[in-house]
Amino acid sequence: MSFITPIQYRPMEINEKREFGHWESDTTVCENKGETLSVQYERSTQLCRLTKVTDKSAEATEGAHRNLMETVLVKSLTLDRGSEGGNHYKLRLDYGIDTYHCDPYSSWQKGGVENLNGLIRQYLPRGTDLSQISHHLIYVIQEKLNDRPRKGLGYRTPNECSREFLESGVVHC
Repeated sequence: MSFITPIQYRPMEINEKREFGHWESDTTVCENKGETLSVQYERSTQLCRLTKVTDKSAEATEGAHRNLMETVLVKSLTLDRGSEGGNHYKLRLDYGIDTYHCDPYSSWQKGGVENLNGLIRQYLPRGTDLSQISHHLIYVIQEKLNDRPRKGLGYRTPNECSREFLESGVVHC
């Protein structure tokens, strides 16, 4: 993967989750074929976006990322070294965002989205055939997760924290 910025260069304000707009991304495979789930996680509010994509290709994942950027504030995106993030440079050029990449075999460096994947498994266990799951149900699962109180947010929900940001411009969670 060329033109990557290692996670070690990610600024402190992103690491400390002090501002909204810094997202982690991952792909969750339920069944080892076909459709997958592109998962995005906002670091300061724990807000998530789930998008069913046709496969684990860079093109399909890029589409999910573009959809994210057209619907919510994105300042940066942290990815692993998987092939699905191969088109990150196009997002940098088209949207002016920063992208950072975890070290190889270090998915813990984007631990928020990895933890979220575990929560998603409560609704979509391994082996689930995503072709049988509607986009509407994926949205319902997303909103259940965004309405779930989180200890790290003082038992507020990601949706509550995101609304606070939209109203005040400051993350208080």
